[in-house]
Amino acid sequence: MTDNLSELAPSLDSLGWNPQLAAWADDHAPARPGRVARANRGYALVFTGGNAVLAASSSVRTDTGVAPATGDFVTVLDTDDGPVVSAIAERRTALIRRAPGKVPEPQVLAANIDDVFVMHGLDRPVNFRRLERQLVIAWQSGATPFVLLTKADEVAHHDEAVQSIRKIAPGVETLAISTVTGRNLDLIRKRFTGSRTVALLGLSGIGKSTLVNELSGGGVQRTGQVRATDKRGRHTTVTRDLVPLPGGGIVVDTPGIREVGLWHAEEGLAKTFPEITEAASHCRFSDCRHDREPGCAIRAARSDGRIPDRRLEHWLQLRAELQWQAEQLEDFERRAASRDRVENERRQSGSGRRS
Repeated sequence: MTDNLSELAPSLDSLGWNPQLAAWADDHAPARPGRVARANRGYALVFTGGNAVLAASSSVRTDTGVAPATGDFVTVLDTDDGPVVSAIAERRTALIRRAPGKVPEPQVLAANIDDVFVMHGLDRPVNFRRLERQLVIAWQSGATPFVLLTKADEVAHHDEAVQSIRKIAPGVETLAISTVTGRNLDLIRKRFTGSRTVALLGLSGIGKSTLVNELSGGGVQRTGQVRATDKRGRHTTVTRDLVPLPGGGIVVDTPGIREVGLWHAEEGLAKTFPEITEAASHCRFSDCRHDREPGCAIRAARSDGRIPDRRLEHWLQLRAELQWQAEQLEDFERRAASRDRVENERRQSGSGRRS
């Protein structure tokens, strides 16, 4: 078993390198191209084709305002102080949540991904509200979401669970899987071809790292026990790791995430609640608040049972969260502009006195 990604040595082609990226990298020569396998504060482990280098990343964040994330395509420049990340290619897709904390800012969980496996363990009740939140950011990423219900060998009701998920995740393929019995693992393996990249999203202890080990044919990631009292897992995965698989394809294993804050996720919200989005398009007023306005198609759909109360209440909550976030960001930008204006006036005043 290893969790040392530097022992892996994938080629650039297997990492998803293509002519467009090659042309981009040529503009940053003599820096070496690569893909970020793990990103920590101030540093990134980068696969550069045949080896891996640990490169400082603070300067590129200072210059561009963008920090490297797991899955990014980058260039690495050798300097007297060691390797540094010199440029980050434009992201094709990105799985993003709002970073924990009071300051509104994004946290990129994985970049340039093709699929997002939203995973829930059948050894505990499925939390539909958490699942819907995860689906919002999965849809918003630009990748294709899937729902995997793990530990199907531990319960007898997995078919019923799959049906219940399909009712709240229209258009999303949902599978019950087991790494013990091999249930549906053949269907999962079919998603991993070439350089196709899949990000795993879910709580600790639901089997993300176990699935990575099963797909890789060996112990790539550490796994831990789940507490019997509350079914919570220990955080055995503490970084977001890009793991190339022997048979092709790439998986991004992530730490267990309990807090799923939304970030600019209006499109993801619409795709997660398509029946509400469709109804809203028929409201009499474009700015309908879906409260007491006449001609509200959402309230009509709720009355006749086409939209369940729980789904509508959660949609309203998530929409309000995004609206509050937009107001908060506007306030932060206004304050920053005010500070810059005061600072510029102070500098100009000081310059005038010196002259």
